[in-house]
Amino acid sequence: MTTEKIVGYSLLGLGIIFMFFATFQIVLTFTGRVSPIQIIKSTPQKNNQNTANNFDKSNPEELLKQAQQDPLSLLSSGGGFDISSIIDQKAINNMLNLTVHYFIMQFLLSLGYKLALLGVQMIRPLKISIDKSQITSLLESNKT
Repeated sequence: MTTEKIVGYSLLGLGIIFMFFATFQIVLTFTGRVSPIQIIKSTPQKNNQNTANNFDKSNPEELLKQAQQDPLSLLSSGGGFDISSIIDQKAINNMLNLTVHYFIMQFLLSLGYKLALLGVQMIRPLKISIDKSQITSLLESNKT
């Protein structure tokens, strides 16, 4: 067996291992048996800026100052909803971690596919058949 075929078989095996690992990780994570990679760990933040209780809404200068310092506080203080009161922070973190975990595993799946494809191409022999009459006819047509 040539070195090229040995490398081809090893790349094929490595690619298949990568694909199986990524597939099982995705299945186990989405069924809840394994927790996703904890990349995003945020805690609920308290808004220490001025709120509706601390500034006068009728004063345009103070509204401008508040908008420059923290524009999102005006949305929540003006009757809008604070996102942390609607969706739990743990649920948001879990969704983001699942999404990041899924993208990482998709990358490993594609990497395994490319390695396996390269291995198969190295294993398969390259056979080129050339007819001698075609070569001579091509050479004669190029001379004229």
